[in-house]
Order: sequence, then C-alpha cells, then structure tokens
Amino acid sequence: MADPGLEMSGSLQASSGEDRLIVEQLRRIGNVRAGYYAIHIHLSKLRAVNRKPNFIQIAARSFDSLMTSADALLYRCANGDLVLICRDAPVRDVEQAVYRARALFSEDPLAASGSSGEDDKFSTWYDLGIPKDYSAFKAVIISMASGAEPKLEVKQSKPAARKMTGVSLDPGNLSEISNKLVNARISDMIRQQFAVKILSLNDGGLLFSEHFVSMSELQQRIAPDVNLFANPWLFQYLTEALDKRVLAIMSRKQFKDTDIPISLNLNISTILSREFQHFHKSIGKNTGKVVIEFHLIDIFSDMGAFSYARDVLSDLGYTVLVDGLTPMSLQFFDPGVLQTDLVKISWGPEFSGNVPEDRMVEMRDVVQASGRDRVILSRVDSEDAVKWGLGLGIHRYQGHYIDKLISALQAKGVM
Repeated sequence: MADPGLEMSGSLQASSGEDRLIVEQLRRIGNVRAGYYAIHIHLSKLRAVNRKPNFIQIAARSFDSLMTSADALLYRCANGDLVLICRDAPVRDVEQAVYRARALFSEDPLAASGSSGEDDKFSTWYDLGIPKDYSAFKAVIISMASGAEPKLEVKQSKPAARKMTGVSLDPGNLSEISNKLVNARISDMIRQQFAVKILSLNDGGLLFSEHFVSMSELQQRIAPDVNLFANPWLFQYLTEALDKRVLAIMSRKQFKDTDIPISLNLNISTILSREFQHFHKSIGKNTGKVVIEFHLIDIFSDMGAFSYARDVLSDLGYTVLVDGLTPMSLQFFDPGVLQTDLVKISWGPEFSGNVPEDRMVEMRDVVQASGRDRVILSRVDSEDAVKWGLGLGIHRYQGHYIDKLISALQAKGVM
C-alpha cells in the first residue's frame, strides 16, 4: 500500500470535476486513517447567482495558505462543491480557512446557517479515523462520482456561446482543434463592442472598442461537433492559442490613424509570448491606444505573473483592465488592490430593485475607493442597468443596450 503521506502534496488539483480522484485518495489511505479528516463544502447549494466560476475559484483560493503550511489537499467536485482532506492539520487553521470561504457568501442563506454543529449547511466535517464517519463520507463521494456531471455555469460573453452543443472539449480533441486554429481564417470573425462614458442618458463619448472573436462562429469553423466551453480549464488553454492569432491580425492595424483606443482580452501568459513582442513592435509609440483586459480568474490563478505583466504593460504605456467582477463580489473584494487602470464589473438583472440600501452604500464606497473614472459597468442590457450604475456613481458602460444607445446618439450627432 502506498504511503498516504505522499498524497498530501499541498496543491489544488487542476480539474473541474475531481470526484473520482477523492475516491482514489480514500483507497490509498486504506485502513491507516488515524489523523485524517475531511470537510465537504456544499457550494452547489448556494443560490445560482453565487455559483459563478469566478466565485468558486476565489473560494478555493481561501485554502491556499493552509495547503502550504499543512498536509491538506483540496478537490473541486463536478457540481461545484469543494472537498478538503487533511492529515494532522491544526483544526483551528482549517476552521479559519472555511470561515474565509464562508465569508465570501455571507448574504447567501447557505452561509448564514449555523457555523458549527448540525445546523451548519455550508460544510460537513468527517473524522475519517472513525468508521462511521469514514463510511458516510465515502458513500457521499461515491454517489457524487458515479453520476457527476459538471454543473458550474461557464461565464461567456455572448448568449450564443452559452447554447453551444456537442461533445465535450477534452485533451484528446484539444490537440486537433489547436492545430486547426493555427491555420483557420479568423479575421472575419472578429467583432467589436464599444465602451462609453455617459454623463446622462443623452450625453456621452466613446472610450474604446473591444475586439473579440465570435466563439459560436469559431466553433462552426474549426470544431462544429465540440462544445468548446464544456471544460473551462481546457478552454483557457485554447484561448491562449487564439490570443496569438488575434495579435497577429491586430498587428497589421494602422494604430497611428486610430482615434478610438482598442481593447483586447488576453491571457496573462500571452504577454510573455513572442507574438506579443511582435505586436508591441508593430504598434510602435501607439501603446496608449491599446487596452489589455485580464480576467479575474486568470489573475487569481497566479498573482505573481499578473503583477509582473501589469507592471510591464504599464511601463510600456498600455492601459490595463481587470474583467470578471460582479456587484456581488464587491462585498468581499476591493478591486483597487490590483492597481489596474480600469475595472470592469458585470451587471445582472438580479441586482435591479432587490438590493438592500446598506449593500448599495457599501458598493458605492468601493466604486468611490476604486475611482469612479476607472470603473466600467459591462453586460448592460437595459436602461435600468444604466440607471443602477449611475446610482453607484458609475459613468462608463458597455453592453448590448449601449450598442443601441450609441446608434441613437450618433443619429443625433452627439458622438
């Protein structure tokens, strides 16, 4: 039997559904279970608005310090739950990590349940050295693993992307798709969406034009039978290859003749690539006309790499933007700590009319602290969203409603 201590590597498993890995871990532990205990964190029972992938990712990061200081291993289950298996780890340290994760969802009924004992619905603790606890925990995990299907909502920027069908993206077809992407024509699939500054519903100006690839069209061209979004981690690998193609196309743009800055969504790793070096060389002294957007999940996956990329881009004259925030996340995360030029917050209709005033005050304070001129409210699909943003002191917007507003303003000769 393998030494169970060898399994406590102190790192987060890199998969979106690791239920079967937990079963394998239990098998390796075998009968030598003294000192082992497990915590099952039921994030799948959170309200839908709180089950966003970036929230789950941030919750998982709550255990980073624990896994570097103790024998502990964190698994992400297919349904979004987290499972922590520890060996002789100080219970107080584990409790503090669970508390940090719970605090992220403080206004969700699940997190508001009792913090200990039978009333706690947020987490369940098992002493694996006790046969009854071990059997109960193993039964739960096997049940999850036997029928586990990924249930996390994958964040996408377009409705068509969310409806993508086909077999799941996996390591086997990823290689073939990546090879097709190298030679595929994608210039005709690059779309634009403007971000604007709005002083009132009838007055504003253009900030930048975001350039992005239509993923539904890309799927039809290179992988019509594959759901590119089924695995968010493999999809990110695919976007790294896509970044390089987009940079090659954008490097041919005449930036000196561009009046409105452009925005590009890139992976942090792309900034260190040869393709970005070529892009930077091609635009010359026009770096002030380029906004580079990083997603919050990418940032949290490697804060050191992000800090380096941000500083490099700033020194070169680029504008750096962090994307992936939501109004809900403002209650536990101050975007100002990332020290970027712009911050993008995604609006959702669930925040129209049902947000307590004290929460609104807190979010106004965060917007004020971040700098009102730095915050952009994105995914704006209605006038209500603009009014909601104006109530927080936000004057920069992006989304389908903004596209319509731009057309109306241009017709009036305002912009």
